Amino acid sequence: MVLFVMRRHLENKLVTVTSLAQCTNFPYTTAVRKIDHMIEEGLVIKRARTVTGKSFSLHPSEELVGRFHQYALDMKHLVATTFGFPMDEEGRGNYYFGASYLAANIIPAPTVLRQGIGVDNTLRFLTNDDQTFLILQRVTGDLEQWLGGHVDITVVGLDQLRELTLENASEELSNYDIIDFDLPWLGEYHRGNVLHPIDDLVALGNFNPSDFQPAAWDASSYDGVQYGVPIEPTPELLFYRRDILEAEDIEPPETTDNLLEALSTLRRRRPDLGGITFCAAAGAPIAHMFMQIMGDFGRPPIDLPFVNGDFDLSCIQGEHMRPCIDTPEGLAAADYLLRLKDFAPSDILELAWDETVQRFSDGDVAFAYAWSGRAARFDLNPESPAYRKAGYLAHPHGAGGTSISPMGGYAFGIPANIAPERVDLAWRVIKYLTSPAVTKFYMQKGCLVSPRFSVNADPEVRNMSQIIETVDNLAQQGRLKFWQRPPVPEFNDIVRVLGREIHDMMRGDVTPSHALSRAQSQIDQLMRAHRHY
Repeated sequence: MVLFVMRRHLENKLVTVTSLAQCTNFPYTTAVRKIDHMIEEGLVIKRARTVTGKSFSLHPSEELVGRFHQYALDMKHLVATTFGFPMDEEGRGNYYFGASYLAANIIPAPTVLRQGIGVDNTLRFLTNDDQTFLILQRVTGDLEQWLGGHVDITVVGLDQLRELTLENASEELSNYDIIDFDLPWLGEYHRGNVLHPIDDLVALGNFNPSDFQPAAWDASSYDGVQYGVPIEPTPELLFYRRDILEAEDIEPPETTDNLLEALSTLRRRRPDLGGITFCAAAGAPIAHMFMQIMGDFGRPPIDLPFVNGDFDLSCIQGEHMRPCIDTPEGLAAADYLLRLKDFAPSDILELAWDETVQRFSDGDVAFAYAWSGRAARFDLNPESPAYRKAGYLAHPHGAGGTSISPMGGYAFGIPANIAPERVDLAWRVIKYLTSPAVTKFYMQKGCLVSPRFSVNADPEVRNMSQIIETVDNLAQQGRLKFWQRPPVPEFNDIVRVLGREIHDMMRGDVTPSHALSRAQSQIDQLMRAHRHY
């Protein structure tokens, strides 16, 4: 009976009282008594399938999944002992046949949500079209089985996500139960009362924020208020082709000058190969890129306070809202981007996030500045020339900066205008969808991003790509930051200004000094208009 219910659970197939009883070959009444006993013991969950409550489905509980998982490990250990694999003093070995020798850290498959959302209930999501949310949309059938109710997922582009979220916030009652948000938007959402604070929900217990990477968790809060739970945090890294650098005896670059030297060397030795790609298309791509590169030279785009060796985003107001675009660090970032352009494809000023990574995946270039989540495009694709040949670094630093990487990505939040009786339901589902087991499920389906240390420590997960260990190490070293794109309410206005002015500079229409001066003036007028100082 245990084997049947576990197999059907992993295959996402229905189990009923009748089907479970029939698999035993016992008399029906005898089998039903055993099923009732398993339900009483908490090994099996019985959940209504219809509004009438006359039909039920059966699911393994978290307790049963855990015990079955341990049983499988014990059997593996027994086989290893029988065949003479070496053991350490504690009886563990480094054997590997279908599971890692660190299997005690392996996270089991997801179990169903014990208290389902209800067969007559529909949970509505609004998300963008990034990898995790596309996976959720593809497995809607699995999701409805796990949650015990109907799911409606609206997936839109990033700009439309913000527009629909703000429109929804103006409604008397929210059209959605759960919304994902881009981390830099949080200041605007805080000012507009868009999201429901979750501090009290977190404090209720049965939730461990310390398992989340600190940068991802902190970036989901604003002004001391927690608004979201990280679902797909992703730092921007420097991707490089390990095989090419090793063949040409080039060290992975630690500084911006090192990177320019490496690109110059490759141009001489490998004229057949492109140098580097980065986001330089007009609008948001080049605006974000410029702010992130400014961070490599040690300066955020506004005058954030510097406290205890780092920029403080806990309370951004007043004079700290003044722009810092027209500064020595801003000029250094602009000059660096122009120098990178010389080693980039001819159409670099048209490349955004997807195109940037695609060039690297196609083997056209040796380097790329890209968000970590997009590494799945080549690290999980054996057809890519970069498959299992990529290395990953924090951003090389310029003068006055340190090797850190900007943290980006998304978090799940609850709309502020949700019906009060649905808050607990939305919170239970958010906890479930950001749990270790479900997070691992996303990664197994092709998303190389996890906000949880426990998931990143899973040997099966770490074996997927080197990028997982790299990001986890950077998180533990405190080298993932989000001050490069501070979540001020005017963030999208800043992006619009920089996206226009810096692109003009990259096209050669204006000098770096002129572009920075114009951007500084426009953002300063914007902040004054909002009476920040």
